[in-house]
Amino acid sequence: MNKSRHDNDFVLEQFAKKFLTSRMPWWKAPRNGITCFKDADNIMVSLILYREGQFQVELLISPYASSSFPKHRHPNVDSMEFPIAGDHCLIIDNKEMWTSVQMKQWLNNEIQSPLIPITHDNWHSGGGKTAYAFLSIQHWLNNVPPSSVGLDWESEHTTDLHKQIADVIQYVKW
Repeated sequence: MNKSRHDNDFVLEQFAKKFLTSRMPWWKAPRNGITCFKDADNIMVSLILYREGQFQVELLISPYASSSFPKHRHPNVDSMEFPIAGDHCLIIDNKEMWTSVQMKQWLNNEIQSPLIPITHDNWHSGGGKTAYAFLSIQHWLNNVPPSSVGLDWESEHTTDLHKQIADVIQYVKW
């Protein structure tokens, strides 16, 4: 039986809310779940915090100001992004997810962090004015074994190093 996109969105949202409101089960963190992506201008560090079946939570950190990542999508992952820190933007299907006024309010703790859905077919990009971090709460699709969302990447701007990392990681047992 095929689930509709609506059903999948609901299941992912329920998982996200459960994770964000529960105690952290640290024993569910993969012991080899760290990946670092680097190109000439950017670094993104990934740490898998939790994994259960096809669901996982990944902390992504961009440690430098003035970073950006090109338009891309993750063809085997539906996710909900949860901003944690830093002045950054997220653009999904050519639409900014919050205004500069909303970002200022968020940075001043005047509004809560939103859960921002990104489906496997949403093209998205963004970057930061400062260092930034966010959680990517994921449902891996098509029986693809979960790894780093940065390794399930489709873009015409993928760097050679990114391709090499993806080629090596596919042989690592998660």
